[in-house]
Amino acid sequence: MKIFISHSSVDAAFGNTLVNLLTGVGIRDNEVIFTSNVAYGIPLGKSIFDWLKNQIKEKPYVIYLLSPSYYSSVACLNEMGAAWIVENDHTIVFTPDFKINSPEFQNGALDPREIGFFINNEERLLSFIELLRNSFDISNNVVLINQKVKEFLKNISNIKPPEPTKVETKSIVSYAENSVVLTEAVVEIKPSTQSVVTIDTIEKETKKSGYYTRFLSDIYERKLSSEELLLLHYIIDTAKVKLGTGWQEDSEIRNIVEWEEIRGLNSTLSRSYSAVIRRFGLRKYTEVSAYTGSGNPKEVCLSEDIQDRLLDFPQELLTIIDESVKSNLKDMNPF
Repeated sequence: MKIFISHSSVDAAFGNTLVNLLTGVGIRDNEVIFTSNVAYGIPLGKSIFDWLKNQIKEKPYVIYLLSPSYYSSVACLNEMGAAWIVENDHTIVFTPDFKINSPEFQNGALDPREIGFFINNEERLLSFIELLRNSFDISNNVVLINQKVKEFLKNISNIKPPEPTKVETKSIVSYAENSVVLTEAVVEIKPSTQSVVTIDTIEKETKKSGYYTRFLSDIYERKLSSEELLLLHYIIDTAKVKLGTGWQEDSEIRNIVEWEEIRGLNSTLSRSYSAVIRRFGLRKYTEVSAYTGSGNPKEVCLSEDIQDRLLDFPQELLTIIDESVKSNLKDMNPF
């Protein structure tokens, strides 16, 4: 097993200090993947995306080094989504300037209820090192470990808050993990030799990528109910990204009933439409697109990022949706 430090290049100083701590307490150099240091990063001649994809597929122990810069990088968010889908063992570590109540963290792929710790918390650091002992050969020298932690904390306190990430606009890059396409990857600009690949409107796309990655993951992990998958099929089949709610809900249900009749489906979706549309809203799959004169929602639409990619939906996920459709055919499960 290896340790993969998922981080923003802006936070390289924190990452390098963390690498020094890990190797100082017994973890071998060849067990660490840290792309901001050539000694622990991508071998020469290797494609950055293919190499990272393969490393994640081998299920390393992932340390998510979360910071404001991490959540302003679509590359980091895609990296997080890929590792999360593969279900890697992991630990969440926050930089000192990270805000736990930030909407990016609260609505991201990682469970915000999961216990993480700030990188400058001595007690949690010691517990973390003990946790790593389950998978790695950590030194049994307690004095050495305490010395390394003290040294680490001193070095962390001398790190200045990083400057905002600089980005350039270039072509979009996509890559696949377990056949799930995670799109719009970027690589942050570094003052060294790494090539730069990124996209327009980085701030907007960051938010979108977090929701879209979770959307793909929820389907891939089969977290959606049969009626939720049926609604996705209804949307894809009819190319209807706007759905009635509130006083327009009855009209939408009538449309669904007609669609179910044409497709030979039972009434699972039409009977549960109200609950499904509420769940979609809670999952951030939809957003209100029209209100009544009194300010009540009357229409919702798929969130913009999902709309934009609906025609390029991963085939593996379409297969999962089709399975739900087949199980709700009238001749398979009549009502």
